[in-house]
Amino acid sequence: MEIRLNQLEKLTADIRERTARVEAGLAYVATKQDVASVESTLLKWFVATAIALTSLAFAAAKLVH
Repeated sequence: MEIRLNQLEKLTADIRERTARVEAGLAYVATKQDVASVESTLLKWFVATAIALTSLAFAAAKLVH
């Protein structure tokens, strides 16, 4: 019984160390709000770029024709 208790205490210490490492790394993980913000920003840039390229293509076609 004493041996099993010692093994459990060692495992508990290991689990605490792992938990501390995971919690320390959580500061660098993106939240849902961060991902949503980046997604909306990228969408705006994609739409603006598509409009600009379309306008450029029509202007070039008008000049060539």
